[in-house]
Amino acid sequence: MNLLQLNDDCLDNILLHFGFDELVTLFNQVNRRFDDAIERQLHRFRDFQFSMRHPPAFNEGLLLLLGRHLNSLHITVGYSTSDKDILRYLNPLCQGASESLRLHALKLDHAKWSQDIVNAVCKVARSLLFLDMRHCDVRDYQITRLLESADKMEALALLHVHNQTGESYLQYNILGKMPALKLIHITILGILPFSPEALSQQCPHLSFLISDLINSEFKIYGPPAYLQDYYKYYHEYFKTP
Repeated sequence: MNLLQLNDDCLDNILLHFGFDELVTLFNQVNRRFDDAIERQLHRFRDFQFSMRHPPAFNEGLLLLLGRHLNSLHITVGYSTSDKDILRYLNPLCQGASESLRLHALKLDHAKWSQDIVNAVCKVARSLLFLDMRHCDVRDYQITRLLESADKMEALALLHVHNQTGESYLQYNILGKMPALKLIHITILGILPFSPEALSQQCPHLSFLISDLINSEFKIYGPPAYLQDYYKYYHEYFKTP
């Protein structure tokens, strides 16, 4: 008896011991039944994280299928990584995730956000509860676009660089349209060009956690109740392997 003569349960039990890179090398190499068995393993990788320094083996079709299972996605990009290289992975993952709407948390590290990256993430914005851009070069008009359809988002984390990021997204006419949003975590580098006190008065349901990189301090504005949940959810979504 060879492997393909086994019933589905036996095949599933064997593939259970294969990692994602091993499954990628087998996908589209045997037959449709074997590909279906590989697809049944993808739920194991629903909290998916990787670094573009050592990215997983690439298969666009399997990445799209994986995207449909994703609960969280964490990619360490690297500022030297080209748009073409990161989008090769990000586009199929986000396309698949946009079809299932299961992706609740997204974190990109050390990425300079381009319009193409924004376009990819916009596909999944409506299902996101948590978006972490604290280690990214992202501009206010890009943030505003991401928030336009993120009506389920509960927590947003980002880096604000003085005279670079901009603050047009921090307007009541934008934040007031996000009833689920409970906390914005802003890591600042330089002078804070807006008043978190005034914003917390305009948006009384919203908490602001301001982390100052230069002075190594943080302040909380608005109701602090969500902070404990914020850190709990953060560690649940982005577990350290």
